[in-house]
Amino acid sequence: MFRNPKSLFIIVACICFAIAVLTVAGILSIGSKIDWTDLGLFFGFLSFIV
Repeated sequence: MFRNPKSLFIIVACICFAIAVLTVAGILSIGSKIDWTDLGLFFGFLSFIV
């Protein structure tokens, strides 16, 4: 399952979206300048391209 790059990108995208939801909800506070939603969208679109 994890040997396929497509499934790996989908898992990374889900993790990025989960981090985005947790930071917006105030449960998780990360002091970085990364927009986790955009990063999740990037990996999501990358999984469809690969």
